[in-house]
Amino acid sequence: MIRAAILSLALALPAASGYAPATAAGPAGTDGSTNMPANGQTARFGLTGTMRTTPGNRAAVVELLLRDVEALRPAGCHLYVVGLDPDDPDLIRVTEVWDSRQAHRDSLQLPSVRAAIAEAMPMLTGEFTQVEFSAVGGLGLPQ
Repeated sequence: MIRAAILSLALALPAASGYAPATAAGPAGTDGSTNMPANGQTARFGLTGTMRTTPGNRAAVVELLLRDVEALRPAGCHLYVVGLDPDDPDLIRVTEVWDSRQAHRDSLQLPSVRAAIAEAMPMLTGEFTQVEFSAVGGLGLPQ
């Protein structure tokens, strides 16, 4: 949950702070609903983004992002990947797939997520990017 908190922090905090990052919404409805892709599978809400840490704090933020991962499953998270940018020592990349946009939003209200956000904030610069997409399938996603 904590890692979801921080990615969600990276992806949701900008909205909470009044900053609206550039997004590219996929076919998922604006209410978090999903469309049926041509292959008959239900699309899920996908989100990928970056967050920039203050110098020397990337490892600490990554640790927060990866803490208590299994707690995300019951909240509707199917995929949560934290990556390090090889060319930028302060950049973290995160990709998530959720049952819906609403499931993602609801996860931001979990106490452990709120706590993680509070813990990570002093280590982040406030520079975030995010792109939304409809995840229709792939290795690691349920049929």
